[in-house]
Order: sequence, then structure tokens, then C-alpha cells
Amino acid sequence: MKMMDGNCSTKEAKTESLYFKTQRGTMTVDNKLHVLVVGAGFGGLGCAIACKRQGFDVTVFDKVAKFAPIGDSIGFGCNSARLLKRWGLLDDMLPLCSKVKLATIHDYTGKLLATDPSQGDAEEEFGVPSLIGHRGHLHQIMLDHAAKLGVDVRPGSEVVDYDSAKPSIILKSGQEITGDVVVVADGVRSVGKTAVLGYHDKPQHSGYAVWRAFADGTALRDDPLVQNLVKNDSLGLWIGPDIHALALSFDGGSLINMGVTHKDDADIEEGWRVPAKKEDVMELIRDWDPAYKKLWEHTPPENILDWKLVYRPCLEKWVSDTGLVTITGDAAHPFLPSSSQGASQAIEDGATIALCLAKAASKANIPLALHTFFEIRYEHVAAAQHMGIEQRDEWHHNHEDGQLTNTPDFSKGMLKTRSLWGHDAEKVVEEEWDAKSALAREKYGV
Repeated sequence: MKMMDGNCSTKEAKTESLYFKTQRGTMTVDNKLHVLVVGAGFGGLGCAIACKRQGFDVTVFDKVAKFAPIGDSIGFGCNSARLLKRWGLLDDMLPLCSKVKLATIHDYTGKLLATDPSQGDAEEEFGVPSLIGHRGHLHQIMLDHAAKLGVDVRPGSEVVDYDSAKPSIILKSGQEITGDVVVVADGVRSVGKTAVLGYHDKPQHSGYAVWRAFADGTALRDDPLVQNLVKNDSLGLWIGPDIHALALSFDGGSLINMGVTHKDDADIEEGWRVPAKKEDVMELIRDWDPAYKKLWEHTPPENILDWKLVYRPCLEKWVSDTGLVTITGDAAHPFLPSSSQGASQAIEDGATIALCLAKAASKANIPLALHTFFEIRYEHVAAAQHMGIEQRDEWHHNHEDGQLTNTPDFSKGMLKTRSLWGHDAEKVVEEEWDAKSALAREKYGV
């Protein structure tokens, strides 16, 4: 597999090409598309915003009755931050994001192994910052921006079935809604995936789970053991025997987010997000860095979730046989958290779909647009997804009998996916459309 071209130099990242300024709204009024998006997560909202910027009518459906600012931290690499800036969201997001400049990398005992300046250097090198913030707060900004653009977002609208020929969606209430194209962004346990594949495809347990938690950091600011973690925004990684852990503080160190990724063989059918037992966490990290243990000791038990890491290799089919329905984001290619690219790749999917629909320029060419979207994205996404597995394994297999026997190479940063930060998904569509659409015509007869 190869990664797509389309990297931005600093100069290119700071300016939009003429194409991005003029391509919006290429459809005539009589031929304007109605795009139905299922799922109002980051990928679904990203697609909705990108499509609305092209002048399409967009309706987003989500089964959640009311969106609330819940969850833990989320990262957007420069590759997606570049799109968020172009779409007008970055200025609203930046004040809510971590100001960390230097990440620290430790052995699980607390020994410092390396430092990583990637967060601090990102804007100078790539033209945009890398973002880390509270999932709920950044999601609300995307919701508000979509509404401001005129996207029709309908919470409490659970989609239970699809007709890929019309195309249409069927809500739990029985209402059927028809559009011109359907984008399914309903996550790793996607219902809409069946409409594309023609069969039910179950997600797989990755063999790992992550304990995730949030805590108030203000009470720890006078504790000398953890002052360096909560006095200001910070980011730390700890690696141990088949385990890795993270601690992130932001909002001046007042909020702390922790995660411990560990082996797990529980039945995911019983639930993949369940309350965790604090005593299980403390037992696993009993011999760990005292500073890291202190963060967990300080965390209220009700703030800890046991998150089973559900996974599925990148699907080789994203578009229905009718060419009118496509899956995107985690429905097509779920990412492990170790990649720190799941949301970014979903947003890139949405950007690519919108520009492909604009370039196709008519309703009759929707199948061409969606198949070209797949041809542009598949190899790039599959390679990016695999980086998350490689990253986890690189962090997890460095100890024998509890002793560090190999130190990973952190000279290029702690994330392999930093190599994706120069990618510009919209620029790739501009560069690849002619070749990839010709390939799609030949392969799919569209």
C-alpha cells in the first residue's frame, strides 16, 4: 500500500489554491444535490460542512436525542486541522485546545526516555497546529458551525434501514426520507454498512481495551509529585510490558485525561463501553511511576470507563452497487487510538466526498463521484490505519521480565502518523480526479 501525494509545504498550507475558492456551488439550482448524512460525529459533521460549502442541501440524522459535551480528549493532526482552518472552524477550536509544546515519554517505572516537540513545532512546519481538546467541546463547535451554514441536523432520528436504489433512509418511527446521495457515518457498529455490503459485517475485538478517565487537576497543583503534569498543559506517554498509558492536561492543567491500553479478552457483545472498576486499574499499574499512579488515585471511580477497542481491517467496498450510498469513517475503517488519526481520517473522507460530488457536476454522475472517492482514499486510509497497529506494537513489546530491553526510536516523534500531517485531502482530489475518475469509469462502468 502507498500513501497518497498531496502534502503541503508551509507556504502552501497557509494559502488556499484558487480551486478551493471557486469550486463551491458548481451545481445549477435545478440540479442541486440533497445529501443525507447518517451520524453526527466528527466524520458526519465534517462531511456535512464540506458538502454545504459546495452549495448542496444537507440533512444529518443521529439517534442521540440531545448532544451533550461528554467524552474525553480527542486529537486532530495537522492534516485535518488544515481542513478545519479552511472551513472556518479553527479560530473557535484553538482557545479550547491544549497548549502543550513538549511531550514526555517514559518507561512505566517513570524513567524519562525521550521528549517530543511535535506539538510545539507543528504550526511552523505544517502551516497549521495539531489540535488536542475535549471531545465534547470540539464536537459542539462543529455542530454550531454546521447549523450556521444551514445544515439541517436532526437529533433523535435513529436510522434503522436503507433503500440504496432510491436512495432513502428509514427512521425508527417508520418515516422514509429520500435524497440524492446517502453518506453513512454511523461508526464501527454501523447499521448502514449492510446496505453497502449486502450482508452484516461484525466488528472484531482487537484484543485490547483502554481504561479512560477524566479528573480535576486543580486539587493536585500543590502536590510536588505531579506538579509538572498539572501546573500547565502537559502530555505524557508511558510504555510497559504489552501496555501503554497516556496523561494529558489542558485548560491550564485544570483538566486531566488519562488512558491505559491493556490486553483484554472480554466479550464485546456484552458491551464495549462500560463502567470500569478503579481497583482493576490500580492493580495493573501497582508497580508504575508514582506520579502516574497518583493521577488515578485522585480520579473518582464514576469517571472511569472500560472501553473495549473494537476493530476491523479497512473494508474493500465502501460504495453500494447502486452507486448512491457510501460508508465513511469508522464504518469503513475504524482506527485504534494509538494512531491518533481516527477523527482526522473521517474528516478527510468527508472533504473528499464533497469535492468528488462537486467535480462530478450532476446527479447522473453520483456513482462516478462515490467510486472515485473510494479509489482516491482506499490505499491511503488502509496504510494509515495499519500505522495504529504498528504504533501499538512498537510501544508494547520492549520489555522482558518487566525490564526495558529495547527503547523505541522516538527521533521522529512519538507518533508514526505524524508522517500524515502534511497531507491535504482536498488538494489530492484536485490532483487525482482525472486519473482516479477514469479508473472508476473503467472498473465500475459508471
